[in-house]
Amino acid sequence: MKLTTEEIEYVSNYIKSFDIKYYELQVEFTDHMVTSMEEIWEKDPELTFHQVKQYAENQFGRNGFKAIEEDRTQILRKEFRKAQWKMITEYLRFPKIIGSIFLALFMFKASFYFDEPDTFVKNSFGLLAILSIPAFYSFYANRKIKGKRFLELNISHSTFTGIFGFLFWIVFLLNTFKESIQKNPILMLPFCCVWVMGILVLITGIYLQRKTIVNVKKQYQLN
Repeated sequence: MKLTTEEIEYVSNYIKSFDIKYYELQVEFTDHMVTSMEEIWEKDPELTFHQVKQYAENQFGRNGFKAIEEDRTQILRKEFRKAQWKMITEYLRFPKIIGSIFLALFMFKASFYFDEPDTFVKNSFGLLAILSIPAFYSFYANRKIKGKRFLELNISHSTFTGIFGFLFWIVFLLNTFKESIQKNPILMLPFCCVWVMGILVLITGIYLQRKTIVNVKKQYQLN
């Protein structure tokens, strides 16, 4: 027995009432619920609409839709990190690693133009924060597409929120080893390498963010 348009809309709104705010999950859960309800109703036409809905909902498990949303979030986050790390490792292999090494050595040499090493580190990592502004703007501009929120976009955007926590730890380490760095300038080199890694995280994050936006728009025909 097929559900009517009004019944399908009711199911969709019912799923949204569980605070399922991401569009792709709303569509997926609605399709699954509708299919299950139609199969159950086909086997037992005497059941009421709400009875069929309850039986179909029970198939989602004890914690229902929110538990599945959390599981999907963890899976997508893991996949995003895997894809990003794969791209980063490409820059740590020959021949691209030559550019990474050159950039680290360039930053190390530039540090000698500063009397205080902490000033150089704060300025260089401050530059990293400034370079992340376009990514945050993209997050703001694309947090909703045609009024719809997407879990995939939220995962790709969340990469950049960790940058400021990263900068906090850099400043903390700098204050801890400040005197040692002044006595042994070579200790500045690890900070330069970490800065290069920060650049790679930023570049790959922006690329994957834009790729995700394009894929979502194409998949859900939101161009």
